[in-house]
Amino acid sequence: MIMKKIIYNEFNLKDNDINNTVYRAKAVIENSNGEILLGYGNSNYQLPGGHLEDNESIDECLNREIEEEVGIILPKEKREPFVSIIYYSKDYPEIGINSKYIANYYMIKTDDKPNLSKISLTENEKEGMFNIKYINKNDVLKVLEESLKTCTKENVVKDTIKVVEEYLKI
Repeated sequence: MIMKKIIYNEFNLKDNDINNTVYRAKAVIENSNGEILLGYGNSNYQLPGGHLEDNESIDECLNREIEEEVGIILPKEKREPFVSIIYYSKDYPEIGINSKYIANYYMIKTDDKPNLSKISLTENEKEGMFNIKYINKNDVLKVLEESLKTCTKENVVKDTIKVVEEYLKI
């Protein structure tokens, strides 16, 4: 499958304007009951996953993040990349830094159960009362849209909506 790219670049930056790149790997995890797994914390819904660490591949990042946030280990054959969201940001996070944020999303079908005894949350996730829950894929967009009224990171929720919309088209 060819990965679809969604690009946001309001300042028309070129790659040679970028001096900071941040990678993320996230997953749409669906079980055989037609439910999609979402993380919820700090009043925000999002897909499980996170930032690439030093000397880590995107694949290693996805494995580590899913294990840390969901408590399951995914065999390589269970994941397939399908969409990438790319943001070009001028003078962010500070003046003089132009950033490119690349989030690669994978689709994963598994009935492996989240194992909360194996998760390893950051202090921010703990303070934000991070938890995970399955939501029926027929209801997930409605839940995400409703959450925009109270979320604290609107772009995170909007990206989650966009990715789930793309996933549901497949």
